Amino acid sequence: MFLEVLTRCFRRPGLLAANQASLAAQTCADWTQTLLVDEEGRGIAWSYANMAAYGPRLAGEYVWILDDDDLCVRATLTAELRELAERLDPDVIMLRMDHGALGVLPDDARWGQRPQCGRIGVSAFVVRRATWQECAGAMVSGAGYTADYALIEAIWDSTPRVVWHDVVASRVQRISRGEPE
Repeated sequence: MFLEVLTRCFRRPGLLAANQASLAAQTCADWTQTLLVDEEGRGIAWSYANMAAYGPRLAGEYVWILDDDDLCVRATLTAELRELAERLDPDVIMLRMDHGALGVLPDDARWGQRPQCGRIGVSAFVVRRATWQECAGAMVSGAGYTADYALIEAIWDSTPRVVWHDVVASRVQRISRGEPE
């Protein structure tokens, strides 16, 4: 499988159904979705630690995190990512995400630059599996809501080959802050 989409889930069946429908609209079927479910409400830090622990079982060539309260808004995304990977062999493909009240991340002022804490989100980057696995431990040491930044910072520090794909690939349905529907 080319793309493995990791989706953290917590008691949001309506949002998850919309998330899955948005992925089902992909024009290229070379992707799979892995649901990382928390039925107990153990919190954001646990969810990142759980994602890191899942790392050795990743199967896709590339990994994208699209949480249950997010949507894929680009039906051609998998095909575009695959073409970029085949042509340029990147470790990271940077995208943009519509984060609602925070706007599009990374914004124009930060596009093409090292990601900054508070101005990046998990669905704004796609990572080669080996690179993801190598850096996943950073999510465990990251503090709660900044663990996404801890991951991309660790990846960035590993001197990756980065491709900037200037498209909005995802949109938050609702800022859930770990709350169920």
